[in-house]
Amino acid sequence: MARMAMLDGTEIIVATPHYRDVELASIAYETVPELSNTLDAALRNDGASRNSRAIRVLSGMIHRLDTSLQYLVDSDKAVTLNRTRFLLVEPPFTRLPAHADDMIRRLLTQRLVPVIAHPERNREFQRHPKRLRNLVDDGVIVQIASGSIMGRNGTNVQRTAEQFISDGIAHVVASEMHSSYAPRSPLLTGAFNIVSNLVGEREAINLFEVNPAMILEGRSPQLIEPDEGSKILRKFPISTGIRTNKPIRSQARRALKRRLHRVKQLINRV
Repeated sequence: MARMAMLDGTEIIVATPHYRDVELASIAYETVPELSNTLDAALRNDGASRNSRAIRVLSGMIHRLDTSLQYLVDSDKAVTLNRTRFLLVEPPFTRLPAHADDMIRRLLTQRLVPVIAHPERNREFQRHPKRLRNLVDDGVIVQIASGSIMGRNGTNVQRTAEQFISDGIAHVVASEMHSSYAPRSPLLTGAFNIVSNLVGEREAINLFEVNPAMILEGRSPQLIEPDEGSKILRKFPISTGIRTNKPIRSQARRALKRRLHRVKQLINRV
């Protein structure tokens, strides 16, 4: 999975196991950063032996948005992204728990920034996008799953993901990788191309490169209001296939172009 991500242009992976899975497996949450460091070192050694670029692995965890979340935070068991103040939180796919907005805002008062994972898959955010907009206005970060953009989670989810991006309330697009194959593979290029067509390549680079880098450095990315003329409001499903017959050289050139543009964006923001 790491090699696939590297060839596709990814430089950093944040390992975010589900807290509930770690708990059920009777694994101490403190070992997650240690395991991430072990994997990171192994990949560096692998890259050195192959004389190729090594991908970095940072630690994190994804927490369920439920009544247990505040307990984990208060007991210092919650694991943030790369030891920053950003906390990856997963809402359910159906109804949001009671007082979800209050729980999220309480985290903000504790100087923790919730990063809401794949809100496009939540039924209430689908029906009431203004509710997500209000949370973004309060300071919450929104992370869209690349599989949703590719149509791997259904047409309705795909349209919702596109709408959140077009409306300028999404900060990050992430792979949400679980395996080496679809629907949750490490590959991001297909989703990157779709988002580029949707809001332009510059904003796509912000979503895939610049904003994630800022979060891992502990800085909050700033949303840019999209130009009305640049929005593409799709009424029909877009292509969901990833062409795997592209030569590696083309992928490498595309990744290099994204990295160069990212450097320019970071310089302009300093």
